[in-house]
Amino acid sequence: MVIDKLLSTEKITLIFSNESLEEFMEVVKRPKFEKYFGEQEIADLLILFDYYGQLVPVSSKIEICRDPKDNFLLALAKDGDVDYLITGDQDLLEIETYEKSSILTFGAFLEKVIK
Repeated sequence: MVIDKLLSTEKITLIFSNESLEEFMEVVKRPKFEKYFGEQEIADLLILFDYYGQLVPVSSKIEICRDPKDNFLLALAKDGDVDYLITGDQDLLEIETYEKSSILTFGAFLEKVIK
């Protein structure tokens, strides 16, 4: 997969915060994701996060997103000094850019970095 190659060649770095990891763990345990994420898959992903990711302390307080629960991701993008915030969340996607971060779907991100 393309993302694996980008990670292994260090062309991208995954950025996380404690709050984003907590949300990930909550989301993957929802019934609609059970067929994709069993206990072993979750454990494997956490190992990949640990190996390829960077845990960023977040101190910024952002209050611009239509859905206030998503503001923590904008704060992570700011404090992590990221180029891209990858999401499928429409409330974030409609913002398009925040500070220096482009907010894109995974597909749009791949199109941008593969060209």
